[in-house]
Amino acid sequence: MTGSITIEDVYQELKTIERTMVTREDLDALIDSVEILSNPKTMAALHKSDLDIREGRVKEVSSVEELLSEL
Repeated sequence: MTGSITIEDVYQELKTIERTMVTREDLDALIDSVEILSNPKTMAALHKSDLDIREGRVKEVSSVEELLSEL
């Protein structure tokens, strides 16, 4: 005789699968990260920005107009 399975069993298994699934948003974020990390110019700019922040070369901007006036 074979075992039986209930709708509740199926539901619980689907919930388990859902918890471990990778979402489209997760994949998009991963692709974005790989693209950034593999671009030497982008990484150099990020490292320079980090250095500027650590050394206090920052300016607080409180509005879009203020930001645009700096350009």
